[in-house]
Amino acid sequence: MHLQKMDKNKHDSFKVSELIYEADAETFDFFFGNKRNASEKLGRLVGVGDNHLGYQQIYLVTNDDQEIVGIMVYSSGEKIGKINELKVIFGNFNFLDSLRFIMIEIIDSLFLSKLNEDDFYYAIVAVDENSRGQGIGSFILEEGIKLARKMGCRRAVLDVDIENEGALRLYERFGFRKFKEKSISLLGWKKGAFNMEYLL
Repeated sequence: MHLQKMDKNKHDSFKVSELIYEADAETFDFFFGNKRNASEKLGRLVGVGDNHLGYQQIYLVTNDDQEIVGIMVYSSGEKIGKINELKVIFGNFNFLDSLRFIMIEIIDSLFLSKLNEDDFYYAIVAVDENSRGQGIGSFILEEGIKLARKMGCRRAVLDVDIENEGALRLYERFGFRKFKEKSISLLGWKKGAFNMEYLL
């Protein structure tokens, strides 16, 4: 396995966007209807860059055949400003799709961790479904921790859906601990996330 920064001229933005889609398929389906439509739009955000899903924020895990088998979307230190993010969204999508992406951001903000300047944030850790069970998720976490230490971060942070027991077990086994639970319940429906941290 190899970890490398995404190169938009060399790597397949659509393959990357499919992995981003898999990280929150239910939400993307709700707003964009299906995997293909959502992945095409996410691929545009990846390729254009200068946003929280842009290629500058992505590391890829490749196998010996240079196939993409996993991704890490991250942020640390200086964040992309909200105004710049909005410019990218409205500059690349029609008004309705722009509003959909803004709604996703608003919903995410209800559940995601509150970050400090010196945090390293795993925004997305995703492994291709045909490559699961090979230790790729642990490899991404390990490489992210190395990167976080190199950047002088004091804490690595991630969020996991409260229903994603497999991911939760992986993160706890690795050494992450829950520091907050955020959830909304309405008429038997519940959505939420555990905010987790790993002190460096």
